[in-house]
Amino acid sequence: MFLRELQVPVNHDCWTFLQEREEGLLLTLDEVNDVNQSHSDTPNPVSTPLLFGTNCPKSGQILTCFLLVHTTNLHRVACGFWTLTIYPQDQGNNIVDWDGPDDPENPRNWPARKKFVFVLVTSGMIQAVSFGSSVIAPSQKIIAADFDVPLPVAQLTVSLWILGLFAGPIFFGPLSEIYGHVVPLTIGMSGMALFQIPIAVATNIQTILVGRFLSGVFGSSSFAIVSGMYVELYEPTPRGVALALASISINVGASIAPIAGAFLSYNVHWRWTAWITLIFAAFLLFISIFTVQESSTRKILRSKAARLRYETRNWALHSKSEETQIGFSDIAQRYLTKPIRMFATEPILVIVTLYLTLVYGTLYLSFQAFPIVYLNRGWSPTSSSLPFLAVTLGILSAFILCSIFMLTWYKKRVSQFDGPPLPEWRLPPMIAGALTLPPSLLWFGWTVNSHWISQVFATYFIGLSLMLIFICGIIYIVDVYQKHANSAMSIHVVFRSLVASSFPLWAAPMYARLGVTWACSVLALLSFVLVPAPILLFLFGHKVRRWGISSFQ
Repeated sequence: MFLRELQVPVNHDCWTFLQEREEGLLLTLDEVNDVNQSHSDTPNPVSTPLLFGTNCPKSGQILTCFLLVHTTNLHRVACGFWTLTIYPQDQGNNIVDWDGPDDPENPRNWPARKKFVFVLVTSGMIQAVSFGSSVIAPSQKIIAADFDVPLPVAQLTVSLWILGLFAGPIFFGPLSEIYGHVVPLTIGMSGMALFQIPIAVATNIQTILVGRFLSGVFGSSSFAIVSGMYVELYEPTPRGVALALASISINVGASIAPIAGAFLSYNVHWRWTAWITLIFAAFLLFISIFTVQESSTRKILRSKAARLRYETRNWALHSKSEETQIGFSDIAQRYLTKPIRMFATEPILVIVTLYLTLVYGTLYLSFQAFPIVYLNRGWSPTSSSLPFLAVTLGILSAFILCSIFMLTWYKKRVSQFDGPPLPEWRLPPMIAGALTLPPSLLWFGWTVNSHWISQVFATYFIGLSLMLIFICGIIYIVDVYQKHANSAMSIHVVFRSLVASSFPLWAAPMYARLGVTWACSVLALLSFVLVPAPILLFLFGHKVRRWGISSFQ
């Protein structure tokens, strides 16, 4: 028995409408009569042609119709009931939207304090994921010894987590379109937390590697969803600050984790790197129950329409998004085909993605480089992780500088400009970071035999430079592509994760063969080659954008 509910526009022939909606399933009127005559046990369909021979006249009328439906052929027929709601063709009054510009259900009208806590908790989720990615880095030699495997195998513990992050746009992006933001974010963070348990109790290296990869896959939900949540919450100027906070959360978590990991590995047990990640993620999940509510306008309006339908008994009420059904082909086009097409046709997306991939990879490269440098100075494994504090301070300084820039120079330009703000106005801090990164890397590499404080200062400027580039690059992508930002960010995250996951694997061989000085010089040369990129985008970005496909901008 089939039970289906459909809405039929007024003045539409119901039979024709159902034939169009249920392609290949419904019997024609002649077939109904043929089947009825040849199968005495088939229910009498006399009411069907009588009902569907005329148009349905009344708006709001609800009809329950008995029909015969194909299962395999005319000799096997199943019965079904269709509930048809007749609604007017002019549906303007039946579209559910916000109740004016001050509707409290609109996330942009939430109280400032509520938004602040929302951003703080969701940024914390990003930080928990990045924390988990690198907290195990100082334990790699211990793990290799415990399980009697080569060091490169133990180094996969970091690479596989980063590799897992590419899954976010592919899996959790579509889920957020269908179910809103909160459900997939909660599923992802819960999965990441739970997969710390097999890592913590593992009796072989395979369990650790699989657990680390799956932790990255589930943790990628925050990378895929959180930036889109901030777009729903804020106008351009405050959105820049919120996105800056999300950006530094990625790198602050990754930079403080080796300090905690070294302390736990050498003073407690390396397995506690998994337990502490579980505790971190579980704490944020608990807090999110009270502070993170649905921010997807699509989901909120659908829920509002459903509530109003039952309150008013007007079954024609619906949100705009309900007029378009999201199917597999739509998901494939939006999250697979479209991002690839954008990467193939949008020069700005390619340039910024390549630059940010180098920046992201350089940060993870430092997780292997710093212990080598400071262990060679005779420091203990725990002490050799402390210079990451300087990187963290540099990252936080970049956030403060970018926030000041957004709230002063950028805000002033926006207020003085008659029209939408230009995305290129986000780039001056990125230019500053591009100019300071090469000398900072050279400073670190060429002071390997000098007093340790000199290298610590260099690490501060490395962190500062990396984050000035990273923060502004992310915001620039969002501003350029706006309603297509999710697709642009998805291919960016996939490419960045795939490439950056290899950096920790060749870091140790590079530093061993070239030495710290020349290895840092190679990185400085690569970053120097890319210095013109943000400068040229700032000057000519509005022209470069015309080279891409206009429908993506």
